[in-house]
Amino acid sequence: MPPTPPFWFKQRQGKIEPVEGDLYRLTAPNLAEAFIALRPAGEGRYQPVLRLAREGPDVATGSHALECPEDAWEAAFELYRNYLVV
Repeated sequence: MPPTPPFWFKQRQGKIEPVEGDLYRLTAPNLAEAFIALRPAGEGRYQPVLRLAREGPDVATGSHALECPEDAWEAAFELYRNYLVV
């Protein structure tokens, strides 16, 4: 299921592009390029992940796995916001 960008991301003129599978490229004016993804965490749960390069290491991950993919995508955008915007 593809992520739904939050309102604040649209306000910053952010763009989201699918890369492969559950990996998406985020771009926005005056912000570095980043990638968000969901990692399966077992038992139908997902862990949000933030990377600064497509093949790079994870720079941030969610503190716990979430059951709902929509919640996990929201958490991935929050990682992006905390790491690059704030």
